[in-house]
Amino acid sequence: MLPVYQRQRQGEQAVRSALAQDVDGLEVVVVDDGSEPAFVLPAGLAADPRVRLLRQSPNRGAAAARNRAIAVARGAWIAFLDSDDAWEPGKLRAQLALAARVPPLSAIVTGYRRIEVATGRVRELVPMASRDPADFACGCWFSPGATALVPRAAFELVGPFDETLERLEDFDWYLRFVLAGGGIAVVPAIAASVHVGARAPNARVARAVSQLRAKWLGPGHTLAPRYARNLRAALALELAASSWFAGRYPVFAWHLLRSQLACPRPRLHLRRWWLPPSIPGHPAPPAA
Repeated sequence: MLPVYQRQRQGEQAVRSALAQDVDGLEVVVVDDGSEPAFVLPAGLAADPRVRLLRQSPNRGAAAARNRAIAVARGAWIAFLDSDDAWEPGKLRAQLALAARVPPLSAIVTGYRRIEVATGRVRELVPMASRDPADFACGCWFSPGATALVPRAAFELVGPFDETLERLEDFDWYLRFVLAGGGIAVVPAIAASVHVGARAPNARVARAVSQLRAKWLGPGHTLAPRYARNLRAALALELAASSWFAGRYPVFAWHLLRSQLACPRPRLHLRRWWLPPSIPGHPAPPAA
């Protein structure tokens, strides 16, 4: 599933990285989410029968684009790729091999190369696996936008992404997923490149946080106390980060304090999410 908005060159590269996967029955569904001018598949990609290009207008956001792609996809597995990211060869093959060895309701993720567009800084990260709702209440440490492979059955059980959310739709969906019995399994290899560019406007993040607070922490909420505590801390941390990048430093400090009061800890993040550095990164996943 590949939503694209105003990224012609990067979107082409993302499609090519998806088509390079060596698995049977591959289908690449591209949703042009109201780009102006419209996203165009070059002749070589347009002629590939594995690629389908859908358009929606006006721009409706990542959640709506992903939901449309999921609705028309024919496979038993759904893989996500953002239009400015790329997969390494062998990624899907390694994930499907792991999927055969873990509980059926599992999202299979991989390590990834995190590239800051503005500075060129690169980090290779391999996330921890978890089936604990307390972890999922802390956010999406596993970078689902470019690495997750999810069974279609999970969407039939949990439902689609919440299209009313301008941001944090992954956070919301995966919290629903784990509360329904799901979890994350990890291929411990660097199998995707994730580009971190411009941050979302502070107002959009604030609206999404307000919606999630009302949805999950409002009157009559049923989250267990430790899950609710982590969620409060994580949402305050989202606001702190957004305020920092917006240059609103006093507001940043206030939200960071709120996060610490909700969940006291000796570090910025709620826990250590990454496997030890002794586990090496790989240019591509190990052979299945």
